[in-house]
Order: sequence, then structure tokens, then C-alpha cells
Amino acid sequence: MLRWNAVLVSLFLASAGLQAGEPLFVPHGADAMGMAFAVTTTTGHWSCFHNQALLTASPATSFSAAFENRFMMPALSSKAVSAVIVMRPAPLGIIVTHYGNADYNRLFTGLASGVKITEAIALGVQVDYISECGIGEYRDESHVTFETGMTCLLSSSLSLGLHLFNPLKPVNKLPASIETGLQWRQSDDFLLTVGGAKVSEEPLSVQCGLSWSVHNRLILRSGYMSSPSAFAFGIGFRAGQLQTDAGFLVSSMTGVTSSVSIVWTIR
Repeated sequence: MLRWNAVLVSLFLASAGLQAGEPLFVPHGADAMGMAFAVTTTTGHWSCFHNQALLTASPATSFSAAFENRFMMPALSSKAVSAVIVMRPAPLGIIVTHYGNADYNRLFTGLASGVKITEAIALGVQVDYISECGIGEYRDESHVTFETGMTCLLSSSLSLGLHLFNPLKPVNKLPASIETGLQWRQSDDFLLTVGGAKVSEEPLSVQCGLSWSVHNRLILRSGYMSSPSAFAFGIGFRAGQLQTDAGFLVSSMTGVTSSVSIVWTIR
């Protein structure tokens, strides 16, 4: 018989979409969570895996590790490591995530790259391999799919982003999603974002977020998503080549989801 934590996992998987993003990919990055994942156009290490076109805006090679605890339940925690390697003509992104426990777990790996089409337009793509393992009535399964993203600089302060996950849905029957976002950057220290995310067979989630950098060391973040209704806030701190972040999603329906991440940048 499955243990209680495996039952909990299955219940949440059956209601995929409790958090903005693809059901087969738990989004990571405490900085992204602090902005309610409204980061389709926001530069940053973890943002590159929410929109692969953002790889072209990475200033330097960086490595990161992240941990997320959904609804303060260890059985629903996930871990991730990633790397953004800046090289010419196209940067490279690598991500590996693990979600679940001994009864059910999912390993997600992705290899991404991006290229600038013009000075204002960039495109990115990521090939994903997903392995699901379970006990009891669960069957081990594996999937191969891809995701793609685009960014467009509309003006010096305004940019547009678009991201598609699993355009192969008619073939592989996996859930698909589309995200779009608009960002207004008042300066290098302050930005606002707004957008939406739609997962197949789930309601549209409207997202917004803001980020404010204080003296280029302390970063304060906040955001909101509509489906499920949740407020987000976060904080980050830069010291030399390291940046540490903490983010939280607070929902009256699902409780608190927390995340921490650390990024090491090689300059």
C-alpha cells in the first residue's frame, strides 16, 4: 500500500496548475517566485529557464542551486541545479530538477540555447527529457518534448516576452502552456512586469511583479497571480560573485510555498 505522502503527491498532481507554470516542470528560482513568476521578460539566471530567449541577455557565466517547499509539505519539495554558460555565438543553459519522494518522483532535465535575430529580437529553445517513477499502481514513464521563447525590445524601457511549453501536445498528449509578459524598466534599479500564463485545461492566470534594487546589493520583490490567487514577496542580497534569494507565495487556498536559491556568477 502506498504511504500517505505518496497519496498527497497524487492529489496535487491531479490538480496540476496550483502554481503558475507547466505542470510537468516545477518552476524554480526564489527571485522568480518573489515576483509571482512574472519573469517572461526579466533578465536573471533562473528567468532563462522561464524564457530561453533571455539566455542572450546573460552578462556572464553563472551556476545556481535552488530548493522549493510547496505548501510547507516535505513530500512536495523539489530541488534544482542549473548553469548558464555564456559563449559565442549562442549561450548554453542546462537545468536538472528533482521533484517528489521515494514513492513518486520526477526528474526533469533540459538543454537550452538562444540567439539574437536582431538587436531587438531574440529567440531561444530548450529540449526536455522528463522521467517519472512511482510504486504500486504508478507506471514508470519518460517523455521528450521542447519549449521555446522569444523576447522583443519595444523601446529602451519596454520589452515583450513570449514562452511556449510543449507545442507537441497533439502528439505526446502532455500538458502545454503559453506565457506572455510585458516589462517596463524605469531604471537599472526598478522594474514592473505584467503578463499571463495559460496551461491547457486550466484557467488563465494573470501575473504581475515588481523588483527594486537598493544600492545594488539588496533586492526587494513583490507580485500577484490570479490563478490560484496568491500574493508573492521576496528578498535578495548580492555580495561579490554570490547572490542569495528567498521567495514566498501566500495563498488562502494552498497556504505558503517557499523557495531559496543561490547564484554564483563568474566575472
